[in-house]
Amino acid sequence: MPTITAGRIGGGWLPRQALTVALGLGLAGPAAFGLDGGAPEAKAPEPIVYRIRVPEPATHFAEVELGVATEGRPVLDLRMPVWSPGFYRVEDHAARMSELTARDERGALLPVTRTRPNQWRVEAGPARQVRISYRLLCDQRSVTTNWISNDLAVLNGAATFLAVIGSSARPHEVWLEGPPSWKRTATALEPAAEGSAGHYGAPDYDALVDSPIVAGDLDVREFSVEGRPHRLVDVGDRSAWDGGRAARELEQMARAAARFWRVVPFEGFWFLNVFREGGGGLEHRASTLLTANAARTDTPAGYRRWLEFATHEYLHAWNVKRLRPVELGPFDYEEPPRTRGLWISEGLTSYCADLVLARGGLRSREDFLASLSAQIEALQKQPGRLRQTVEDSSLEVWSNSLSGIDPNADSVSYYVKGHVLAFLLDARIRHATEGRGSLDQLMRLAYARYAGERGFTGAQFEAVATEVAGTDLGPWFQSTARSAAELDYAPALDWFGLRFAPPGGSGTDLFRLEVRPDAGEPERTRLRALLQED
Repeated sequence: MPTITAGRIGGGWLPRQALTVALGLGLAGPAAFGLDGGAPEAKAPEPIVYRIRVPEPATHFAEVELGVATEGRPVLDLRMPVWSPGFYRVEDHAARMSELTARDERGALLPVTRTRPNQWRVEAGPARQVRISYRLLCDQRSVTTNWISNDLAVLNGAATFLAVIGSSARPHEVWLEGPPSWKRTATALEPAAEGSAGHYGAPDYDALVDSPIVAGDLDVREFSVEGRPHRLVDVGDRSAWDGGRAARELEQMARAAARFWRVVPFEGFWFLNVFREGGGGLEHRASTLLTANAARTDTPAGYRRWLEFATHEYLHAWNVKRLRPVELGPFDYEEPPRTRGLWISEGLTSYCADLVLARGGLRSREDFLASLSAQIEALQKQPGRLRQTVEDSSLEVWSNSLSGIDPNADSVSYYVKGHVLAFLLDARIRHATEGRGSLDQLMRLAYARYAGERGFTGAQFEAVATEVAGTDLGPWFQSTARSAAELDYAPALDWFGLRFAPPGGSGTDLFRLEVRPDAGEPERTRLRALLQED
């Protein structure tokens, strides 16, 4: 198969003799794994190199070799992450590993001690190069775990790459070798300079972990937004899938997102869309891994849900991957972070996704109101809304829900309540500024000030909201984000000329939003502005 010019989609696979080629980031392939008994040319810093081989995909096992220059260290400490950024649940990735060994550049075995369930210590002694080998069981289908079969591979960084503690800032490389049935690969990792198929590089360990890899019989469609290439990569059983339509509508959505944020922060973006059992998605800095069920997307409602969660994950490239609570970086893969701000990262993203779809011409006013109605109804049916604040829900996510989904009886979903609070906050800002300010402006200003390495505190985000509104919003945040009291929907509904429709005879549809029959032109204009504003 030909190689796409962007370089991150490759055809064919890495032959063993290709290891004799010097890698683009400066470390000779065979020396990295101790294959020739010699040391690589000294360069600083030398990359850490992973070679992943899959000789028998039907077994679901991968053979991983990690080549590392010791840089004079007599001891190497290794760690497998216990969580994946964006998925707030502790996972035992180390349990999927077996047969871990270490050898020096001459092939001699080195002592290895397991110091913690997810950590090992290698006594490297005077060795200049160490090769660490382990088998990895890849038989899970979530967006944070690994899957390998004859026709498909999905590799997630935290579940794949054993880290060398203290070396995360060094460049990292991946060589991937699989069966002929895996015709192509796709990832947001950078292609290696020499262009070998299956060879990628990352500037550091964080970038490596944040770039899932898929392989198989890939169907790739490309479009450009603000000069940045975007690719929809479909893999799996897609016989009932209209990939052309999906790519066209993703382009409409992405253009609306660029207008919303007024900045595109990545060089390119990858929608890695895997058809298999399960569902869900996870955000990454320049990609998203989506799991879709073909049977569930083969209906108008199923496709609608797919586009909604693809949009949500895409907007995370701005809100959470760059504009983030200060606690969400730098990453510590041993200690899960705790923050009160996940309702901002997730709930506001969901609300903004609905706005972007409407403004991109992909949702009607009725669709927008139906989605908001569903969120309000879901919130009002959660008994935990009166027992836990949304800030505490964020802080306690590691124990009260499945990464914010399906909260227990004593907790509230920060996705759901955060979405509703975003709408109420948007209305509050618009009302305070007589329509001159909005949540759009709040997000743009927060992004300008706190995106990147800085991060924001809760107080800083609240201060930006107050600045945009031109009035102190402290009491609003106190009564909504830091309180478990019932929310007051009336001011927001009045501003936009909305109401909860009279319930049906069975008492259903208690929170179905509709435009009030007596709504005047000012209210109707405000609602139009909400859904059309750029």
